[in-house]
Amino acid sequence: MKFSYVSAVAALGVAAALAACGGKAQFAVQGTVVNLNNSGLILGNGSDTVSVPSGATTFTFPKQIDYGTDYNIVVKQNPAHMQCGVSRGSGSAGQNVAIQAVVTCAQNEYSLGGQFTGLTAAADGTARTVTLLNGSAGGSVTLSSASATNGAGSFAFSATVADGTAYGVTVLDPGNGLSCTIANGTGVMHEVPVNNLQVTCVPK
Repeated sequence: MKFSYVSAVAALGVAAALAACGGKAQFAVQGTVVNLNNSGLILGNGSDTVSVPSGATTFTFPKQIDYGTDYNIVVKQNPAHMQCGVSRGSGSAGQNVAIQAVVTCAQNEYSLGGQFTGLTAAADGTARTVTLLNGSAGGSVTLSSASATNGAGSFAFSATVADGTAYGVTVLDPGNGLSCTIANGTGVMHEVPVNNLQVTCVPK
Protein backbone atom coordinates (compact mmCIF):
# COMPACT_ATOMS: atom_id res chain seq x y z
CA MET A 1 0.00 0.00 0.00
CA LYS A 2 1.38 3.41 -0.94
CA PHE A 3 1.33 6.24 1.54
CA SER A 4 2.82 9.67 1.58
CA TYR A 5 6.26 10.33 3.05
CA VAL A 6 4.81 13.10 5.20
CA SER A 7 2.10 10.80 6.58
CA ALA A 8 4.61 8.10 7.38
CA VAL A 9 6.94 10.52 9.13
CA ALA A 10 4.05 11.97 11.16
CA ALA A 11 2.81 8.52 12.19
CA LEU A 12 6.30 7.37 13.14
CA GLY A 13 6.84 10.57 15.07
CA VAL A 14 3.74 9.93 17.18
CA ALA A 15 4.77 6.33 17.78
CA ALA A 16 8.30 7.36 18.77
CA ALA A 17 7.02 9.98 21.20
CA LEU A 18 4.74 7.49 22.91
CA ALA A 19 7.39 4.81 22.95
CA ALA A 20 9.67 7.22 24.82
CA CYS A 21 6.94 7.45 27.46
CA GLY A 22 6.60 3.69 27.63
CA GLY A 23 3.36 3.43 25.61
CA LYS A 24 2.12 2.62 22.12
CA ALA A 25 0.19 4.84 19.77
CA GLN A 26 -3.50 3.92 19.52
CA PHE A 27 -5.44 4.17 16.27
CA ALA A 28 -9.20 4.36 15.73
CA VAL A 29 -10.43 1.92 13.07
CA GLN A 30 -12.79 4.16 11.14
CA GLY A 31 -13.92 5.40 7.77
CA THR A 32 -16.63 6.95 5.63
CA VAL A 33 -19.87 5.48 4.28
CA VAL A 34 -21.41 6.28 0.90
CA ASN A 35 -25.05 5.80 -0.14
CA LEU A 36 -26.28 3.85 2.89
CA ASN A 37 -30.05 4.19 2.56
CA ASN A 38 -31.23 1.15 4.54
CA SER A 39 -30.58 -0.31 7.99
CA GLY A 40 -28.79 -3.54 8.88
CA LEU A 41 -25.17 -2.90 7.88
CA ILE A 42 -22.64 -4.58 10.20
CA LEU A 43 -18.88 -4.21 9.67
CA GLY A 44 -16.21 -6.39 11.21
CA ASN A 45 -12.52 -6.09 12.03
CA GLY A 46 -11.45 -9.42 13.47
CA SER A 47 -13.68 -10.02 16.51
CA ASP A 48 -14.67 -6.34 16.72
CA THR A 49 -17.95 -5.30 15.06
CA VAL A 50 -19.90 -2.12 14.55
CA SER A 51 -23.50 -1.58 13.39
CA VAL A 52 -23.89 1.34 11.00
CA PRO A 53 -27.34 2.99 10.91
CA SER A 54 -29.17 4.04 7.77
CA GLY A 55 -28.06 7.45 6.55
CA ALA A 56 -24.71 7.34 8.36
CA THR A 57 -21.73 8.84 6.56
CA THR A 58 -18.99 7.69 8.97
CA PHE A 59 -18.24 4.76 11.28
CA THR A 60 -15.78 3.95 14.08
CA PHE A 61 -15.18 0.57 15.67
CA PRO A 62 -15.47 0.38 19.48
CA LYS A 63 -11.88 -0.84 19.96
CA GLN A 64 -8.77 1.08 19.00
CA ILE A 65 -5.68 -0.83 17.86
CA ASP A 66 -1.98 -0.43 18.67
CA TYR A 67 0.60 0.91 16.28
CA GLY A 68 1.73 -1.85 13.91
CA THR A 69 -1.42 -3.95 14.39
CA ASP A 70 -2.99 -5.25 11.20
CA TYR A 71 -6.61 -4.43 10.45
CA ASN A 72 -9.00 -5.86 7.87
CA ILE A 73 -12.45 -4.29 7.65
CA VAL A 74 -15.11 -6.50 6.06
CA VAL A 75 -18.88 -6.46 5.58
CA LYS A 76 -20.32 -8.95 8.07
CA GLN A 77 -23.93 -8.23 7.12
CA ASN A 78 -25.31 -6.19 4.24
CA PRO A 79 -28.13 -3.72 4.83
CA ALA A 80 -31.64 -4.62 3.69
CA HIS A 81 -31.98 -4.61 -0.10
CA MET A 82 -28.39 -3.41 -0.62
CA GLN A 83 -24.84 -4.66 -1.22
CA CYS A 84 -21.82 -2.89 0.25
CA GLY A 85 -18.09 -3.10 -0.46
CA VAL A 86 -15.00 -1.87 1.38
CA SER A 87 -12.01 -0.08 -0.13
CA ARG A 88 -8.81 0.90 1.70
CA GLY A 89 -10.04 -1.41 4.43
CA SER A 90 -6.87 -3.34 5.26
CA GLY A 91 -3.35 -2.48 6.33
CA SER A 92 -1.20 -1.90 9.36
CA ALA A 93 -1.92 0.83 11.91
CA GLY A 94 0.61 3.63 11.53
CA GLN A 95 1.11 3.37 7.79
CA ASN A 96 -0.86 6.62 7.64
CA VAL A 97 -1.72 9.25 10.23
CA ALA A 98 -5.27 7.82 10.43
CA ILE A 99 -7.16 4.76 9.23
CA GLN A 100 -9.74 5.91 6.69
CA ALA A 101 -11.59 3.06 4.97
CA VAL A 102 -14.42 3.72 2.52
CA VAL A 103 -17.64 1.65 2.52
CA THR A 104 -19.78 2.11 -0.59
CA CYS A 105 -23.31 0.68 -0.85
CA ALA A 106 -25.69 0.22 -3.76
CA GLN A 107 -29.30 -0.85 -4.01
CA ASN A 108 -29.87 -4.41 -5.23
CA GLU A 109 -31.07 -4.61 -8.83
CA TYR A 110 -33.17 -7.27 -10.55
CA SER A 111 -34.09 -8.23 -14.10
CA LEU A 112 -37.43 -7.41 -15.71
CA GLY A 113 -38.94 -9.58 -18.42
CA GLY A 114 -41.65 -11.99 -19.46
CA GLN A 115 -43.22 -13.78 -22.42
CA PHE A 116 -44.89 -12.84 -25.69
CA THR A 117 -47.34 -14.55 -28.04
CA GLY A 118 -48.79 -13.82 -31.48
CA LEU A 119 -45.66 -12.14 -32.85
CA THR A 120 -45.69 -13.80 -36.27
CA ALA A 121 -43.92 -12.90 -39.50
CA ALA A 122 -45.70 -10.98 -42.26
CA ALA A 123 -47.43 -12.89 -45.05
CA ASP A 124 -44.35 -12.54 -47.24
CA GLY A 125 -42.11 -13.95 -44.53
CA THR A 126 -40.68 -10.61 -43.39
CA ALA A 127 -39.88 -10.55 -39.69
CA ARG A 128 -42.04 -8.23 -37.58
CA THR A 129 -40.90 -6.48 -34.41
CA VAL A 130 -42.48 -4.88 -31.35
CA THR A 131 -40.70 -2.46 -29.01
CA LEU A 132 -41.39 -2.18 -25.28
CA LEU A 133 -40.45 0.83 -23.16
CA ASN A 134 -39.94 0.93 -19.42
CA GLY A 135 -40.95 4.53 -18.85
CA SER A 136 -40.52 4.55 -15.07
CA ALA A 137 -37.04 3.06 -14.70
CA GLY A 138 -35.73 3.49 -18.24
CA GLY A 139 -34.72 1.02 -20.92
CA SER A 140 -36.27 -0.64 -23.93
CA VAL A 141 -36.36 -4.04 -25.58
CA THR A 142 -37.35 -5.05 -29.11
CA LEU A 143 -39.10 -8.36 -29.70
CA SER A 144 -38.85 -10.06 -33.10
CA SER A 145 -40.77 -12.80 -34.82
CA ALA A 146 -37.39 -14.02 -36.10
CA SER A 147 -36.55 -15.27 -32.59
CA ALA A 148 -40.02 -16.62 -31.86
CA THR A 149 -41.37 -20.14 -32.11
CA ASN A 150 -44.84 -20.07 -33.62
CA GLY A 151 -45.03 -16.40 -32.60
CA ALA A 152 -44.09 -17.04 -28.97
CA GLY A 153 -40.97 -16.43 -26.92
CA SER A 154 -39.48 -14.79 -23.87
CA PHE A 155 -37.69 -11.50 -23.31
CA ALA A 156 -35.84 -9.42 -20.73
CA PHE A 157 -34.81 -5.78 -20.57
CA SER A 158 -31.05 -5.28 -20.63
CA ALA A 159 -31.37 -2.59 -17.95
CA THR A 160 -32.08 -3.96 -14.48
CA VAL A 161 -34.38 -2.23 -11.97
CA ALA A 162 -33.31 -1.24 -8.47
CA ASP A 163 -35.15 -2.74 -5.50
CA GLY A 164 -37.98 -0.46 -4.43
CA THR A 165 -38.17 1.27 -7.84
CA ALA A 166 -41.43 1.38 -9.78
CA TYR A 167 -41.52 0.07 -13.35
CA GLY A 168 -44.09 0.83 -16.02
CA VAL A 169 -43.83 -0.99 -19.34
CA THR A 170 -45.75 0.10 -22.43
CA VAL A 171 -45.93 -1.21 -26.01
CA LEU A 172 -45.14 1.06 -28.93
CA ASP A 173 -47.52 0.71 -31.88
CA PRO A 174 -45.53 -1.58 -34.19
CA GLY A 175 -47.23 -0.28 -37.34
CA ASN A 176 -46.79 -3.65 -39.02
CA GLY A 177 -50.31 -5.06 -39.08
CA LEU A 178 -50.24 -6.29 -35.47
CA SER A 179 -51.95 -4.91 -32.39
CA CYS A 180 -50.08 -5.71 -29.16
CA THR A 181 -51.04 -5.28 -25.52
CA ILE A 182 -49.22 -5.94 -22.25
CA ALA A 183 -50.39 -7.42 -18.95
CA ASN A 184 -48.62 -7.07 -15.58
CA GLY A 185 -46.68 -4.12 -16.98
CA THR A 186 -46.60 -2.02 -13.83
CA GLY A 187 -45.34 -2.68 -10.32
CA VAL A 188 -42.54 -2.10 -7.84
CA MET A 189 -39.38 -4.21 -7.88
CA HIS A 190 -39.03 -6.09 -4.60
CA GLU A 191 -36.32 -8.63 -3.74
CA VAL A 192 -36.71 -10.97 -6.74
CA PRO A 193 -36.61 -10.69 -10.54
CA VAL A 194 -39.90 -10.01 -12.33
CA ASN A 195 -40.61 -12.36 -15.24
CA ASN A 196 -44.41 -12.28 -15.54
CA LEU A 197 -44.89 -9.53 -18.12
CA GLN A 198 -47.16 -10.86 -20.85
CA VAL A 199 -47.27 -9.32 -24.34
CA THR A 200 -50.07 -10.50 -26.60
CA CYS A 201 -50.20 -9.63 -30.31
CA VAL A 202 -53.11 -10.18 -32.70
CA PRO A 203 -53.64 -9.18 -36.36
CA LYS A 204 -55.34 -5.80 -36.81
